[in-house]
Amino acid sequence: MSKRAERPASPFSTDSFEPRFAIESFDFDALALALRLHVQSNMVTGWSHQPGASVFMGYPMGRARLAVAAQLHGFPSKPHKLRAVEPVFEFLTLDAAAEAVTRWLNETAEYPKQPWFDGGEARGFRVYHVPYGQPFDPYGHMVVEPKWFEIHK
Repeated sequence: MSKRAERPASPFSTDSFEPRFAIESFDFDALALALRLHVQSNMVTGWSHQPGASVFMGYPMGRARLAVAAQLHGFPSKPHKLRAVEPVFEFLTLDAAAEAVTRWLNETAEYPKQPWFDGGEARGFRVYHVPYGQPFDPYGHMVVEPKWFEIHK
């Protein structure tokens, strides 16, 4: 199976009753925005999340992917495929979760092989909300993946 085939489907590849988003950036400040969008995209948490609540959890899905969610009222629970995995963080505020994701990207995440561009490159990320019905289990989560970006001269 090729590496491309192992990746989860695009957040826009299946029908969903939940809003969806995807952000690719090398500005780590965008992670807090992504977490806000994730909360609003989730049908369960969007109506009941309170600013400043310590509800965010993050679980590694290998070294190149992190599942993050705001757990409210016991949902979403730990992804089924990750039941035996130790969390990267649990019960953090939105700002603390954004910092924890940034730390994970800088210290733990396994980036693809560094590309060569005629100019330069920067480490960044891709984040997207996984709506109900996606083929790889943890619905109601935001997925974070490390990514390289080309920086032009």
